[in-house]
Amino acid sequence: MGHPNIEQRKFNFCPSLAGLDLENLINQCLECTRFFGACCLHQSYGGDLAVPNKDVCHHFQIVFIDGACSNNGREDAKAGLGITIGDDESYCWSIAVNDAADPNGPRTNQRAELLAAIEGLQLLANVNRLNAIHEAMGMGDEHHKPARRNTDEFGPTYVVVADSEYVVKGITEWLPTWRVRDWRTAAGKRPTNLDLFLKLDEVTMSLEKDGITVGFWHIPRAYNHKADRLAKLATV
Repeated sequence: MGHPNIEQRKFNFCPSLAGLDLENLINQCLECTRFFGACCLHQSYGGDLAVPNKDVCHHFQIVFIDGACSNNGREDAKAGLGITIGDDESYCWSIAVNDAADPNGPRTNQRAELLAAIEGLQLLANVNRLNAIHEAMGMGDEHHKPARRNTDEFGPTYVVVADSEYVVKGITEWLPTWRVRDWRTAAGKRPTNLDLFLKLDEVTMSLEKDGITVGFWHIPRAYNHKADRLAKLATV
């Protein structure tokens, strides 16, 4: 059964939340500092990043991502990834892109954004696995509680939040059409950065096979300031 809030991997809030401002659609847990989307399935009708709430629903697990690149596309370009799932230091990552991370392409903003989406999903999954292990061993603490209050019917949902329309439209709209056209655009050309779109698709499918629903959500740049700052920091 598909998740009612995910359509072709594009994340949508419940219709009952349609009238809320974006600030009220993003919740933060006071206990774990993690970010979550407002969930009508649990009667969680919003929150504010400025006012963390320990009672928020933990179903829609948000990972904010962004990419940055100084001297975009040039030989001396430096690219960085910014990723955050919460305010705690262990939930924030500023990662410089090197040849090991991206040996196949130039340093550009678009490649950095795609790499951030790939890495963000993997980091979120790793954090949840580690928290689950700690809880099973009785090693969990009050500050780093694993995500809880999930919906049994649908299982956990990861939401990649980006200010890059390129990433969100690419993985939700363009990739399916490229697949039908034997990996060609409408103009018959090979899509730019296809290797990273395919990698993002691979990571997403791997999570889906594990019972995790993955959605992508495009937001205005002003609301992605934390990931943006982390990405720029990695280019210094």
